[in-house]
Amino acid sequence: MENDIASYLDALKRDACYRVVRVLKEAPHETTEVVCFAGANDAELGPFVRKRIKREACMGAAYPAIMAAQRAGARFRHLPRIEDCYERDDELVVIMEYVRGETLHETVYRRDPSLDLTREVFPQLCDAVTELHEGFDPPLIHRDLKPGNVILSEGNLTLIDFGIARAYREGAEGDTASFGTRAYAPPEQFGYGQTDVRSDVYALGMLLYYLLTEEVPSPRLAGGAFDEPGVPVALRPVLARATAFDPAARYPSVRALCEAFMAACAGPQVPGASAMAQGASEVPGALPAWTGGGVGGGSRIPTAGEAAVAPVFAGRPEHLGVSGPEGAGAARAAAGEPPRRNGGKGAARTVAAFVLAALFLMGGIGEALDPKAGSSMAQYAPSVRWIGVIAVELIFVAVFYPLADRRWLGRQLGRTLPRPGRTALALVAVGLALFALMMALNGDFVA
Repeated sequence: MENDIASYLDALKRDACYRVVRVLKEAPHETTEVVCFAGANDAELGPFVRKRIKREACMGAAYPAIMAAQRAGARFRHLPRIEDCYERDDELVVIMEYVRGETLHETVYRRDPSLDLTREVFPQLCDAVTELHEGFDPPLIHRDLKPGNVILSEGNLTLIDFGIARAYREGAEGDTASFGTRAYAPPEQFGYGQTDVRSDVYALGMLLYYLLTEEVPSPRLAGGAFDEPGVPVALRPVLARATAFDPAARYPSVRALCEAFMAACAGPQVPGASAMAQGASEVPGALPAWTGGGVGGGSRIPTAGEAAVAPVFAGRPEHLGVSGPEGAGAARAAAGEPPRRNGGKGAARTVAAFVLAALFLMGGIGEALDPKAGSSMAQYAPSVRWIGVIAVELIFVAVFYPLADRRWLGRQLGRTLPRPGRTALALVAVGLALFALMMALNGDFVA
């Protein structure tokens, strides 16, 4: 009893040391927050990520295992640093490194799906999962590999969210609970048997398909021929085997999957394969072949050629010329790949939206400078009219911005543009506020 009380009081003290900056996710079984450690002298460290996981959910067992390995001296390139794990009331509390970057979903959206991007990302993704499988005994199975759980930062890739990760148990007939994202999770994860390393092989196969097409995979793809645009012929057998319904028909390990991927990319049926075979540093985004080594024998050994490869996150002109004639567009053309699928339509749609916005703005300016007799704007003083013009224009931009191609426009500007939904709401809110201001000033500033 005394030990329990002491542990509880210790947990309270540790919790009190953290200040919540913002809440990232709230779910019935888990809350994820960004926190800072507040010291006694008001100094702060961080930010960190704090997860509060309900005990009744039977989740989060992988976090203490990763922390124990890290404190024992294991070094993982693709896993976040776990700073602390403790229990409080009915929760497991995990404090871990805050990984800056963007999700795989955001990277693929910003850069478009392509073989170049796949060559950059997929071997690193295989490395990351191999750290879980070969760096622990028994292996840790992630069970929730999806674009939102992969963070790409400058020069590195990090796996996150190990809430439903579990250790493989010899002789078990099935998992104790069925979780995961349907599009990427294998059949055995939903009651067909126990998950093992081949379950993550399945998810990696689906992620490979996503990298090539930007399409969310559906169960009908599993074990199919993957005879679809955007999927090179040489990679279709790799995808088919990785996502076979029967785990015994899949690649036996992530290492085997990555070797098959690299071999297929070096084949004559893949655009740019001859250049890739000459050296990874000669093709932007091409990584050297899987060579083994590292933690648990599962991580790729960096080579001199890899140092010349631009980081995955570097999609902006100051890092990697993806917008100009010397950038990734030229590399794809030289490799015989088709142009990005949304380039022409995205440009036309965005330019058309801007032209409409410009015409509307010119009409508003004309009405502000010389309002027509009898118009509602004629009753306002010129200064107040301009407020109305700006308000209407902001609301109009809020309408056309979601219709424009944010991805194409962002490449021209060399930056990632904010999501349309929140931006549109913000513009409408500002526009309405300006309208309210105009109405309030009406009595004082009439023409």
